[in-house]
Amino acid sequence: MTKRREWPNSAKEARDRSAEEAVRGIRALRPLVTNGRDFTETERLRRAAAALDALQTIARFLESVGAQTRPQ
Repeated sequence: MTKRREWPNSAKEARDRSAEEAVRGIRALRPLVTNGRDFTETERLRRAAAALDALQTIARFLESVGAQTRPQ
């Protein structure tokens, strides 16, 4: 039996998980940007933190398959 190729399989998983995290970030931010209602400061902060967490997770997934980033 042929051995599974590590790179394409790992890259596919990183891509798919990154896409899921992107959707999570979008869902957190969209109401803040497109909704006319007011949010409490706590809710705005919670949503911003969720989006930041999603972006950081995306960066880690992509770095795990070779994406070059400059950590700040």
